[in-house]
Amino acid sequence: MGGHERGPPIPAAVAVARFRPAARVEALPPNFWAGMDAETRRLAAEPGPPLIDVSKGNPDLPTPEHIVAAMQRAVSDPRNHRYPSHLARPALREAIARRYREDHRVDVDPDEQVAVYHGSHEAIMAAVLALADPGTAVVLPDPGYPMYAAAASLAGARIVPLPLEAPAYQPDFAALDGLDRASVLLLNYPNNPTGALAGVGTFETALTWTERVGAAFVHDFAYSSLGFDGRAPLSALAVDAGLTRTVEAQTLSKTYSMAGWRVGFAAGNASVIAAMRRYQAEAFSTMFGASQEAAAAALNGDQGSARELVTVYQRRRDTVVTGLRALGWSVAAPAGTFFVWVRVPGGGDAIEFARRLREEQRVAVAPGDGFGPRGRGWLRIGLVADEAQLQVMMERLGAFTHGGTDG
Repeated sequence: MGGHERGPPIPAAVAVARFRPAARVEALPPNFWAGMDAETRRLAAEPGPPLIDVSKGNPDLPTPEHIVAAMQRAVSDPRNHRYPSHLARPALREAIARRYREDHRVDVDPDEQVAVYHGSHEAIMAAVLALADPGTAVVLPDPGYPMYAAAASLAGARIVPLPLEAPAYQPDFAALDGLDRASVLLLNYPNNPTGALAGVGTFETALTWTERVGAAFVHDFAYSSLGFDGRAPLSALAVDAGLTRTVEAQTLSKTYSMAGWRVGFAAGNASVIAAMRRYQAEAFSTMFGASQEAAAAALNGDQGSARELVTVYQRRRDTVVTGLRALGWSVAAPAGTFFVWVRVPGGGDAIEFARRLREEQRVAVAPGDGFGPRGRGWLRIGLVADEAQLQVMMERLGAFTHGGTDG
Protein backbone atom coordinates (compact mmCIF):
# COMPACT_ATOMS: atom_id res chain seq x y z
CA MET A 1 0.00 0.00 0.00
CA GLY A 2 3.09 2.21 -0.02
CA GLY A 3 2.41 3.33 3.54
CA HIS A 4 -0.77 5.19 2.61
CA GLU A 5 -3.86 4.52 4.69
CA ARG A 6 -7.23 4.16 3.08
CA GLY A 7 -9.83 6.74 3.99
CA PRO A 8 -13.38 5.93 4.94
CA PRO A 9 -15.37 4.23 2.18
CA ILE A 10 -17.20 6.54 -0.17
CA PRO A 11 -20.97 5.99 -0.14
CA ALA A 12 -22.39 4.60 -3.36
CA ALA A 13 -24.73 7.55 -3.68
CA VAL A 14 -24.40 10.95 -2.01
CA ALA A 15 -27.37 13.26 -1.85
CA VAL A 16 -26.42 16.69 -3.21
CA ALA A 17 -28.17 19.49 -1.39
CA ARG A 18 -30.16 21.93 -3.52
CA PHE A 19 -30.44 25.45 -2.16
CA ARG A 20 -32.92 28.14 -3.07
CA PRO A 21 -31.47 31.56 -3.76
CA ALA A 22 -32.34 34.45 -1.50
CA ALA A 23 -35.59 36.22 -2.28
CA ARG A 24 -33.73 39.23 -3.68
CA VAL A 25 -32.01 36.98 -6.23
CA GLU A 26 -35.15 35.03 -7.08
CA ALA A 27 -36.89 38.33 -7.80
CA LEU A 28 -34.33 39.31 -10.43
CA PRO A 29 -35.53 39.05 -14.03
CA PRO A 30 -33.63 36.69 -16.32
CA ASN A 31 -30.46 38.33 -17.60
CA PHE A 32 -31.39 39.83 -20.96
CA TRP A 33 -27.99 39.21 -22.51
CA ALA A 34 -27.37 35.68 -21.22
CA GLY A 35 -30.00 34.07 -23.42
CA MET A 36 -28.82 35.90 -26.53
CA ASP A 37 -25.21 34.98 -25.75
CA ALA A 38 -26.13 31.30 -25.52
CA GLU A 39 -27.89 31.42 -28.88
CA THR A 40 -25.11 33.27 -30.66
CA ARG A 41 -22.50 30.86 -29.25
CA ARG A 42 -24.54 27.92 -30.48
CA LEU A 43 -24.95 29.37 -33.96
CA ALA A 44 -21.31 30.44 -34.20
CA ALA A 45 -20.25 26.84 -33.52
CA GLU A 46 -22.49 25.43 -36.23
CA PRO A 47 -21.40 25.13 -39.87
CA GLY A 48 -22.47 27.92 -42.16
CA PRO A 49 -21.58 31.51 -43.10
CA PRO A 50 -19.92 33.58 -40.36
CA LEU A 51 -22.36 34.85 -37.77
CA ILE A 52 -22.72 38.64 -37.72
CA ASP A 53 -23.40 39.58 -34.10
CA VAL A 54 -24.59 43.16 -33.64
CA SER A 55 -26.80 42.36 -30.67
CA LYS A 56 -24.54 43.89 -28.01
CA GLY A 57 -22.65 47.12 -27.45
CA ASN A 58 -19.26 45.41 -27.50
CA PRO A 59 -16.76 47.61 -29.38
CA ASP A 60 -14.83 45.76 -32.07
CA LEU A 61 -12.04 48.32 -32.51
CA PRO A 62 -8.75 47.93 -30.59
CA THR A 63 -7.68 50.11 -27.69
CA PRO A 64 -5.33 52.89 -28.89
CA GLU A 65 -1.67 51.88 -28.77
CA HIS A 66 -0.53 54.56 -26.32
CA ILE A 67 -3.01 53.26 -23.73
CA VAL A 68 -1.89 49.67 -24.24
CA ALA A 69 1.74 50.78 -23.88
CA ALA A 70 0.93 52.57 -20.62
CA MET A 71 -0.69 49.38 -19.30
CA GLN A 72 2.30 47.27 -20.31
CA ARG A 73 4.67 49.58 -18.44
CA ALA A 74 2.43 49.62 -15.37
CA VAL A 75 2.03 45.84 -15.29
CA SER A 76 5.80 45.40 -15.05
CA ASP A 77 6.03 47.75 -12.06
CA PRO A 78 6.15 45.66 -8.84
CA ARG A 79 4.36 48.44 -6.97
CA ASN A 80 1.23 47.46 -8.90
CA HIS A 81 1.44 43.85 -7.75
CA ARG A 82 0.14 44.70 -4.28
CA TYR A 83 -3.37 45.49 -3.10
CA PRO A 84 -4.30 49.04 -4.08
CA SER A 85 -6.19 51.42 -1.82
CA HIS A 86 -10.00 51.41 -1.87
CA LEU A 87 -9.76 55.07 -2.79
CA ALA A 88 -8.68 55.41 -6.41
CA ARG A 89 -5.24 56.85 -7.04
CA PRO A 90 -4.93 60.63 -7.13
CA ALA A 91 -3.57 60.57 -10.70
CA LEU A 92 -6.73 58.89 -11.99
CA ARG A 93 -9.13 61.04 -9.98
CA GLU A 94 -7.33 64.17 -11.17
CA ALA A 95 -7.46 62.93 -14.78
CA ILE A 96 -11.24 62.50 -14.45
CA ALA A 97 -11.53 66.03 -13.10
CA ARG A 98 -9.43 67.28 -16.00
CA ARG A 99 -11.70 65.72 -18.60
CA TYR A 100 -14.76 67.29 -16.96
CA ARG A 101 -13.04 70.66 -16.92
CA GLU A 102 -11.84 70.52 -20.53
CA ASP A 103 -14.74 68.65 -22.15
CA HIS A 104 -17.74 69.96 -20.21
CA ARG A 105 -16.54 73.11 -18.40
CA VAL A 106 -17.43 71.50 -15.08
CA ASP A 107 -15.26 71.67 -11.96
CA VAL A 108 -15.30 68.55 -9.79
CA ASP A 109 -13.22 67.99 -6.68
CA PRO A 110 -11.11 64.86 -7.33
CA ASP A 111 -10.94 64.14 -3.60
CA GLU A 112 -14.61 64.49 -2.63
CA GLN A 113 -16.64 64.27 -5.83
CA VAL A 114 -15.12 61.35 -7.79
CA ALA A 115 -15.28 57.57 -7.31
CA VAL A 116 -13.79 54.84 -9.52
CA TYR A 117 -15.36 51.47 -10.37
CA HIS A 118 -14.94 48.37 -12.53
CA GLY A 119 -17.03 49.93 -15.29
CA SER A 120 -20.04 52.22 -15.15
CA HIS A 121 -22.27 49.17 -14.50
CA GLU A 122 -20.80 48.95 -10.99
CA ALA A 123 -21.06 52.70 -10.55
CA ILE A 124 -24.79 52.69 -11.33
CA MET A 125 -25.35 49.66 -9.13
CA ALA A 126 -23.51 51.41 -6.29
CA ALA A 127 -25.54 54.60 -6.72
CA VAL A 128 -28.91 52.83 -6.58
CA LEU A 129 -28.00 50.49 -3.73
CA ALA A 130 -26.40 53.30 -1.73
CA LEU A 131 -29.46 55.56 -2.05
CA ALA A 132 -32.62 53.45 -2.35
CA ASP A 133 -34.20 51.84 0.71
CA PRO A 134 -36.63 48.93 0.35
CA GLY A 135 -40.02 50.14 -0.78
CA THR A 136 -38.86 53.55 -1.99
CA ALA A 137 -39.53 54.64 -5.55
CA VAL A 138 -36.77 54.43 -8.14
CA VAL A 139 -37.74 56.08 -11.43
CA LEU A 140 -36.33 54.40 -14.53
CA PRO A 141 -36.57 55.28 -18.22
CA ASP A 142 -38.74 53.15 -20.50
CA PRO A 143 -37.19 52.05 -22.79
CA GLY A 144 -34.01 51.71 -20.76
CA TYR A 145 -30.94 49.57 -20.18
CA PRO A 146 -31.94 46.29 -18.44
CA MET A 147 -29.50 46.51 -15.51
CA TYR A 148 -31.30 49.58 -14.15
CA ALA A 149 -34.26 47.43 -13.16
CA ALA A 150 -31.91 44.79 -11.72
CA ALA A 151 -30.25 47.41 -9.50
CA ALA A 152 -33.61 48.66 -8.22
CA SER A 153 -34.77 45.09 -7.61
CA LEU A 154 -31.67 44.25 -5.58
CA ALA A 155 -32.32 47.35 -3.48
CA GLY A 156 -35.88 46.18 -2.83
CA ALA A 157 -37.12 49.41 -4.34
CA ARG A 158 -40.36 50.03 -6.20
CA ILE A 159 -39.74 50.63 -9.90
CA VAL A 160 -41.66 53.51 -11.44
CA PRO A 161 -41.35 53.68 -15.26
CA LEU A 162 -40.77 57.05 -16.89
CA PRO A 163 -41.94 57.04 -20.54
CA LEU A 164 -39.51 58.28 -23.17
CA GLU A 165 -41.69 59.62 -25.92
CA ALA A 166 -40.83 59.00 -29.57
CA PRO A 167 -39.49 60.40 -31.79
CA ALA A 168 -37.23 62.55 -29.59
CA TYR A 169 -37.25 60.05 -26.67
CA GLN A 170 -37.29 62.70 -23.96
CA PRO A 171 -38.85 61.90 -20.55
CA ASP A 172 -42.54 62.59 -20.03
CA PHE A 173 -42.49 63.84 -16.43
CA ALA A 174 -46.24 64.47 -16.58
CA ALA A 175 -46.62 60.70 -16.24
CA LEU A 176 -45.19 61.04 -12.70
CA ASP A 177 -47.65 63.67 -11.45
CA GLY A 178 -49.02 61.32 -8.78
CA LEU A 179 -45.60 60.51 -7.32
CA ASP A 180 -44.73 62.59 -4.26
CA ARG A 181 -41.55 60.90 -3.02
CA ALA A 182 -38.71 59.03 -4.71
CA SER A 183 -35.15 58.11 -3.85
CA VAL A 184 -33.56 58.02 -7.31
CA LEU A 185 -34.25 59.27 -10.82
CA LEU A 186 -32.09 57.57 -13.43
CA LEU A 187 -31.71 58.87 -16.98
CA ASN A 188 -29.31 57.97 -19.79
CA TYR A 189 -28.20 60.27 -22.63
CA PRO A 190 -26.93 59.65 -25.25
CA ASN A 191 -29.66 57.07 -24.84
CA ASN A 192 -29.27 53.34 -25.06
CA PRO A 193 -31.16 51.92 -26.94
CA THR A 194 -32.65 54.81 -28.94
CA GLY A 195 -29.57 56.94 -29.70
CA ALA A 196 -31.32 60.15 -28.60
CA LEU A 197 -29.44 63.12 -27.10
CA ALA A 198 -30.70 65.34 -24.29
CA GLY A 199 -30.90 69.10 -24.27
CA VAL A 200 -30.58 71.57 -21.42
CA GLY A 201 -34.35 71.60 -20.92
CA THR A 202 -34.48 67.86 -20.23
CA PHE A 203 -31.91 68.08 -17.44
CA GLU A 204 -33.40 71.28 -16.00
CA THR A 205 -36.79 69.58 -15.76
CA ALA A 206 -35.17 66.51 -14.18
CA LEU A 207 -33.53 68.69 -11.53
CA THR A 208 -36.76 70.53 -10.76
CA TRP A 209 -38.65 67.26 -10.46
CA THR A 210 -36.03 65.58 -8.22
CA GLU A 211 -36.00 68.60 -5.93
CA ARG A 212 -39.77 68.36 -5.56
CA VAL A 213 -39.74 64.65 -4.62
CA GLY A 214 -36.43 64.57 -2.73
CA ALA A 215 -34.66 62.27 -5.19
CA ALA A 216 -31.06 62.13 -6.32
CA PHE A 217 -30.50 62.42 -10.06
CA VAL A 218 -28.25 59.66 -11.42
CA HIS A 219 -27.22 60.14 -15.04
CA ASP A 220 -25.70 57.28 -17.04
CA PHE A 221 -23.28 59.04 -19.41
CA ALA A 222 -21.68 55.89 -20.85
CA TYR A 223 -21.74 57.28 -24.41
CA SER A 224 -20.38 60.66 -23.40
CA SER A 225 -18.17 61.07 -26.48
CA LEU A 226 -20.49 59.62 -29.11
CA GLY A 227 -22.52 62.44 -30.62
CA PHE A 228 -22.92 62.60 -34.39
CA ASP A 229 -23.15 65.36 -36.99
CA GLY A 230 -21.07 67.70 -34.86
CA ARG A 231 -23.31 67.45 -31.79
CA ALA A 232 -21.45 67.06 -28.50
CA PRO A 233 -23.43 65.12 -25.87
CA LEU A 234 -24.42 67.25 -22.88
CA SER A 235 -23.24 66.35 -19.38
CA ALA A 236 -25.92 66.56 -16.70
CA LEU A 237 -23.28 68.08 -14.40
CA ALA A 238 -22.97 71.01 -16.80
CA VAL A 239 -26.63 71.82 -16.09
CA ASP A 240 -26.44 71.13 -12.34
CA ALA A 241 -23.35 73.33 -12.11
CA GLY A 242 -23.41 73.41 -8.30
CA LEU A 243 -23.61 69.59 -8.18
CA THR A 244 -26.62 70.08 -5.94
CA ARG A 245 -28.20 66.64 -6.48
CA THR A 246 -26.64 64.98 -9.53
CA VAL A 247 -24.16 62.13 -9.96
CA GLU A 248 -23.00 61.05 -13.40
CA ALA A 249 -21.54 57.64 -14.29
CA GLN A 250 -19.07 57.26 -17.14
CA THR A 251 -16.93 54.51 -18.63
CA LEU A 252 -13.79 54.27 -20.72
CA SER A 253 -15.32 51.36 -22.63
CA LYS A 254 -16.82 53.32 -25.50
CA THR A 255 -14.72 56.47 -25.65
CA TYR A 256 -11.40 54.58 -25.85
CA SER A 257 -12.50 51.08 -26.97
CA MET A 258 -11.62 49.73 -23.51
CA ALA A 259 -14.68 47.56 -22.85
CA GLY A 260 -12.68 44.58 -21.61
CA TRP A 261 -10.57 46.72 -19.28
CA ARG A 262 -13.52 47.39 -16.95
CA VAL A 263 -12.80 50.97 -15.92
CA GLY A 264 -15.55 53.41 -15.05
CA PHE A 265 -16.21 56.23 -12.64
CA ALA A 266 -18.80 58.50 -11.09
CA ALA A 267 -18.61 62.22 -10.42
CA GLY A 268 -20.96 64.70 -8.82
CA ASN A 269 -22.70 65.49 -5.54
CA ALA A 270 -20.27 64.86 -2.68
CA SER A 271 -22.79 63.26 -0.32
CA VAL A 272 -23.89 60.76 -2.97
CA ILE A 273 -20.28 59.97 -3.87
CA ALA A 274 -19.54 59.40 -0.17
CA ALA A 275 -22.45 56.95 0.09
CA MET A 276 -21.33 55.17 -3.07
CA ARG A 277 -17.77 54.88 -1.77
CA ARG A 278 -19.01 53.47 1.53
CA TYR A 279 -21.03 50.83 -0.29
CA GLN A 280 -18.15 50.12 -2.67
CA ALA A 281 -15.69 49.48 0.17
CA GLU A 282 -17.82 46.54 1.31
CA ALA A 283 -19.34 45.22 -1.92
CA PHE A 284 -16.58 45.50 -4.53
CA SER A 285 -12.88 44.81 -4.70
CA THR A 286 -10.22 47.41 -5.38
CA MET A 287 -9.04 48.09 -8.93
CA PHE A 288 -5.69 46.83 -10.23
CA GLY A 289 -3.17 49.65 -9.97
CA ALA A 290 -1.93 49.15 -13.52
CA SER A 291 -5.47 49.57 -14.84
CA GLN A 292 -5.73 52.84 -12.95
CA GLU A 293 -2.48 54.11 -14.48
CA ALA A 294 -3.56 53.11 -17.98
CA ALA A 295 -6.93 54.83 -17.45
CA ALA A 296 -5.17 58.01 -16.35
CA ALA A 297 -3.04 57.82 -19.50
CA ALA A 298 -6.19 57.52 -21.62
CA LEU A 299 -7.87 60.50 -19.98
CA ASN A 300 -4.77 62.70 -19.91
CA GLY A 301 -3.41 61.77 -23.35
CA ASP A 302 -4.13 62.92 -26.87
CA GLN A 303 -7.89 62.71 -27.43
CA GLY A 304 -7.51 62.43 -31.20
CA SER A 305 -8.17 58.69 -31.14
CA ALA A 306 -11.43 59.27 -29.25
CA ARG A 307 -12.52 61.80 -31.87
CA GLU A 308 -11.62 59.38 -34.67
CA LEU A 309 -13.88 56.75 -33.12
CA VAL A 310 -16.81 59.12 -33.51
CA THR A 311 -16.01 59.45 -37.21
CA VAL A 312 -15.85 55.67 -37.61
CA TYR A 313 -19.17 55.09 -35.87
CA GLN A 314 -20.85 57.88 -37.81
CA ARG A 315 -19.77 56.25 -41.10
CA ARG A 316 -21.14 52.94 -39.88
CA ARG A 317 -24.39 54.61 -38.80
CA ASP A 318 -24.79 56.08 -42.27
CA THR A 319 -24.10 52.70 -43.88
CA VAL A 320 -26.80 50.99 -41.81
CA VAL A 321 -29.40 53.75 -42.00
CA THR A 322 -28.95 54.14 -45.77
CA GLY A 323 -29.10 50.38 -46.24
CA LEU A 324 -32.24 49.96 -44.13
CA ARG A 325 -34.00 52.78 -45.97
CA ALA A 326 -33.08 51.17 -49.29
CA LEU A 327 -34.84 48.02 -48.05
CA GLY A 328 -37.95 50.07 -47.28
CA TRP A 329 -37.52 50.18 -43.51
CA SER A 330 -38.58 53.35 -41.69
CA VAL A 331 -35.62 54.43 -39.57
CA ALA A 332 -34.35 57.67 -38.05
CA ALA A 333 -30.62 58.31 -37.95
CA PRO A 334 -29.52 58.22 -34.28
CA ALA A 335 -27.93 61.37 -32.90
CA GLY A 336 -25.50 59.46 -30.66
CA THR A 337 -24.33 56.12 -29.19
CA PHE A 338 -23.36 53.32 -31.57
CA PHE A 339 -26.82 51.82 -31.99
CA VAL A 340 -29.59 52.07 -34.56
CA TRP A 341 -33.10 51.75 -33.09
CA VAL A 342 -35.65 50.65 -35.65
CA ARG A 343 -39.22 49.34 -35.61
CA VAL A 344 -39.79 45.81 -36.88
CA PRO A 345 -41.06 46.04 -40.46
CA GLY A 346 -44.80 45.57 -40.58
CA GLY A 347 -45.12 45.95 -36.80
CA GLY A 348 -44.23 42.33 -36.07
CA ASP A 349 -43.00 40.67 -32.89
CA ALA A 350 -39.38 41.66 -32.26
CA ILE A 351 -38.39 38.53 -30.36
CA GLU A 352 -39.67 36.24 -33.12
CA PHE A 353 -38.17 38.45 -35.82
CA ALA A 354 -34.76 38.38 -34.10
CA ARG A 355 -34.95 34.61 -33.57
CA ARG A 356 -35.72 33.89 -37.22
CA LEU A 357 -33.09 36.36 -38.40
CA ARG A 358 -30.46 34.53 -36.31
CA GLU A 359 -31.54 31.11 -37.50
CA GLU A 360 -32.18 31.87 -41.17
CA GLN A 361 -29.60 34.54 -41.98
CA ARG A 362 -27.09 34.24 -39.11
CA VAL A 363 -27.48 37.87 -38.04
CA ALA A 364 -27.94 38.55 -34.32
CA VAL A 365 -29.76 41.75 -33.27
CA ALA A 366 -31.29 42.72 -29.92
CA PRO A 367 -35.11 42.65 -29.68
CA GLY A 368 -36.37 45.81 -28.00
CA ASP A 369 -38.48 43.84 -25.51
CA GLY A 370 -35.42 43.55 -23.29
CA PHE A 371 -35.43 47.33 -22.77
CA GLY A 372 -38.92 47.56 -21.31
CA PRO A 373 -42.55 47.63 -22.46
CA ARG A 374 -41.96 50.58 -24.79
CA GLY A 375 -39.27 48.60 -26.57
CA ARG A 376 -41.69 45.97 -27.83
CA GLY A 377 -41.81 45.85 -31.59
CA TRP A 378 -38.38 47.47 -31.97
CA LEU A 379 -34.87 46.21 -32.74
CA ARG A 380 -31.49 47.53 -31.67
CA ILE A 381 -28.62 47.10 -34.11
CA GLY A 382 -25.10 47.70 -32.80
CA LEU A 383 -22.55 49.45 -35.00
CA VAL A 384 -19.89 47.06 -33.72
CA ALA A 385 -18.83 45.48 -37.01
CA ASP A 386 -16.79 46.99 -39.83
CA GLU A 387 -18.46 48.46 -42.88
CA ALA A 388 -17.82 45.37 -45.01
CA GLN A 389 -19.64 43.19 -42.48
CA LEU A 390 -22.44 45.74 -42.20
CA GLN A 391 -22.89 45.61 -45.96
CA VAL A 392 -23.15 41.81 -45.77
CA MET A 393 -25.68 42.26 -42.97
CA MET A 394 -27.74 44.50 -45.26
CA GLU A 395 -27.70 41.81 -47.95
CA ARG A 396 -28.89 39.20 -45.46
CA LEU A 397 -31.61 41.50 -44.15
CA GLY A 398 -32.71 42.06 -47.73
CA ALA A 399 -32.90 38.32 -48.37
CA PHE A 400 -34.79 37.84 -45.11
CA THR A 401 -37.42 40.54 -45.64
CA HIS A 402 -37.75 39.84 -49.38
CA GLY A 403 -38.71 36.29 -48.48
CA GLY A 404 -41.80 37.56 -46.65
CA THR A 405 -40.57 36.88 -43.14
CA ASP A 406 -40.83 40.48 -42.02
CA GLY A 407 -43.84 40.01 -39.76
